Amino acid sequence: MNMLQDYIREFINPFPNRYTRGQYEIRVLPHDDLDYDGVEKFWRLFKKFPNDFAAAAVSLLPDDVEFIQYDHLNNILFANKL
Repeated sequence: MNMLQDYIREFINPFPNRYTRGQYEIRVLPHDDLDYDGVEKFWRLFKKFPNDFAAAAVSLLPDDVEFIQYDHLNNILFANKL
């Protein structure tokens, strides 16, 4: 993982734990404790570095969750709990 992806991870809210198997749509949202400037930076990173943003979001998935696809237009990550 590169430094930009590590940096972007700090702005993404952790994903909720899923206890049942199946497919999920997970909205990628700004971290809860960000101030206004932090939220603005989240959206700038989202727009300016879409590939690194998606890679950072996927890297936050737990080990038992399989990545399916990322919808950049709606900022939704599709995953499958194994």
